[in-house]
Amino acid sequence: MMKITCNKACSLLLLMFGIAVLTSCGSSKRLKYFQDMPQVKTGTEFQSVPFEEVAIRPDDILNIRVNTVDVEASAAINDGNSAIPSRGIGIGGSNNINTQLVTGYLVGQDGTVELPVLGTITVAGSTLSEAKEKIREVTMKYFKEATVNVRFSNFRVSVLGDVSRPGTYVVPNQQVSILDAISFSGDLTVYGKRNNVMLIRKDDTGKSIAVKMDLTSKELFNSPYFYLRQNDLVYVEPSSAKIQNADTSIVRYLGLLASLVSVGILVFR
Repeated sequence: MMKITCNKACSLLLLMFGIAVLTSCGSSKRLKYFQDMPQVKTGTEFQSVPFEEVAIRPDDILNIRVNTVDVEASAAINDGNSAIPSRGIGIGGSNNINTQLVTGYLVGQDGTVELPVLGTITVAGSTLSEAKEKIREVTMKYFKEATVNVRFSNFRVSVLGDVSRPGTYVVPNQQVSILDAISFSGDLTVYGKRNNVMLIRKDDTGKSIAVKMDLTSKELFNSPYFYLRQNDLVYVEPSSAKIQNADTSIVRYLGLLASLVSVGILVFR
């Protein structure tokens, strides 16, 4: 009888071990990115969507630098890059969202920037390269030689949901992919759904667009939404496991509370 009991116990332990191993393998696969990508070797090539410059919009802040043979005129234009408040987290900074002062020219609702000496120039709808050429053409009307540099000062993306550091991030350049945004936020937690990441974007008409992104597929690199635009929002949905854990915790606490109440009733009857 004792031998049979031991055999049953051993079989039960082996079964539990097998279930644990299978569950672990399933969980490990769920956490992997680009699962359908073939075995990667050194120099392996795969297709990805080309980067396209972002169009400038009203309320963007542009850092504009102009250098000409006239030092005083150049200084007047460059000093016009005033400090403007912008909410967000600097890359590599603290986790707290705060108001930062960024320098630049604010693009008005009419799509223009007003520069000292040069006057009002329309930049909305243009890329940074196109805006740079527009400003250079105007500058050349007043000076024989000029170099112009234009960049975003407030390119922001927000990451919410099941990530380590959710928040709004101020990015120093415009070539930012969804993977960059995930990296800024410290990666997804083990509960984040890697195959159902939502990108929310406002188009040029002001309408919001929601797009599902699958981080477990290499097709992510071919998505027209792979590269982000200013003010994009990335939302990582929690998995059912996290929701179930939360529900289980609530039930556990309610059970504990019920037990304490029962003990109290028995003690003080």
